[in-house]
Amino acid sequence: NMETRSNFTKEEVINLSHYFDLEPNFNKVIVTLNTEKLDGDLVLSDNVMSERQYVVAKSTTSRFVEVNDEVLLDIERMMIKEQDPNNPYEYITRIKVTPIEFQGYMFGIIDESFIKAKVKNQ
Repeated sequence: NMETRSNFTKEEVINLSHYFDLEPNFNKVIVTLNTEKLDGDLVLSDNVMSERQYVVAKSTTSRFVEVNDEVLLDIERMMIKEQDPNNPYEYITRIKVTPIEFQGYMFGIIDESFIKAKVKNQ
């Protein structure tokens, strides 16, 4: 699998934003998919996505955030229930994010409404 998920720092996002050439459509933003560290290990399952992410790109209609902002996502609102493909009687809950790949790294396209706050005076 060529596409890697990686935890981006603020500095890396700022560097990336200079040549990131994808602009999302109406009221969408592209964010990092940074994961929570559990016991120092990176966990890359669909459900372990940090509430805090960085904005990598935004649509022209997005007014609340700017590129490079650190934001807090409403993870609970992003959760969806799906039937378990291995067991029709079980449901699995996962975070709904539209993945998008750029230069071998995975990012996520989300509706701006899933951003519940941004860090001020960054």
